[in-house]
Amino acid sequence: MLDAGDAAAFDAFMCAAPFGAYQQTRAWAAAAPRHARRGWRFFICRSGDEIIGAAVVRATRLAMGAWLATVQRGPVVHDPSKLPAVLAALRDALKRAGCCSVQLAPRVRGRQLPLIAEAMRAAGFVPLPAQQQSLHHATGIVWLDKPEAEILAGFKQRGRRAIRAAEKAGITVRAVTGEADLDTYQQLLDRFAAERRDYDMAGQPDAGGQAQLVASCGGAMLLAERDGVPVGAHAFARQGDEAIWLSLVTLDRDGASPGYPLLWHGMGAARAVGCVGYDLAGLPDGEPRDAGEAGRVQFKTAFAPHRRIMPPMQMLVLQPIQHTLLFGARGAYRRLRRVSGRG
Repeated sequence: MLDAGDAAAFDAFMCAAPFGAYQQTRAWAAAAPRHARRGWRFFICRSGDEIIGAAVVRATRLAMGAWLATVQRGPVVHDPSKLPAVLAALRDALKRAGCCSVQLAPRVRGRQLPLIAEAMRAAGFVPLPAQQQSLHHATGIVWLDKPEAEILAGFKQRGRRAIRAAEKAGITVRAVTGEADLDTYQQLLDRFAAERRDYDMAGQPDAGGQAQLVASCGGAMLLAERDGVPVGAHAFARQGDEAIWLSLVTLDRDGASPGYPLLWHGMGAARAVGCVGYDLAGLPDGEPRDAGEAGRVQFKTAFAPHRRIMPPMQMLVLQPIQHTLLFGARGAYRRLRRVSGRG
């Protein structure tokens, strides 16, 4: 845990990071879904008195006293040239603490991507297989640094048409205010999860957790209504000068979809607080895997996002014998469950 001084320094470093992520904030550690075998640790790397890197580490307890470290969208650095030193310090700190292996992927893109990829390769990290990737590494960005009319004109025709159709159908969007609205938001999340069994929401905070995250990082929570009846909800959080989609649920199947005006109003709210981009929180790296994902891709691409590639999750084994024993047994157990399920 961090004392008051380190906590303030940690928060300031993360807030000022050019490639920061909400998963790399103490607010996320407080808001993320609870799990009996998981906890959180915080890492700070200094050069003299200066912080050069930091991380929020999710610790998953395994057998024999070992544990797995997962650093989602981190570690965070301000200067990419400092990443090799930060990775070495993180590796040593985790190994001393009894960590079996670590999985991580910093949130970077563009010209910094090759530098970060080389630093991770040199440190011994290896990309996880596609089926073991827990986070997307391709996403879509809608740029907001232009007049509203230009943003709207940049959408595909079906996106603009869907926004107009929702308005004609009487769908309105407003901000969440108060506990009653949060209760409504949670009810929408629960009903959506029950209706969309193919959509994994296990890693998503509940409405209260999302509200905590938005209050700490910035962002907004929105409700869509039709004839006074809630038909959808959307939340986004701020990451530096960008916004990122946290959740979007829609329940209205009768005609116009509330998803389009919810996302459009979210972009407007993000633009109003100075965000220059809106991250749609993931696009598939290849063809959609199923009909549900195909539908989500069709919805997101209606906003004509710019495609962004980030590093995939990668692993470094710290305790080879423990890792081989534990993850070999884990894989065998999962294979046995699949076979049993077929039988």
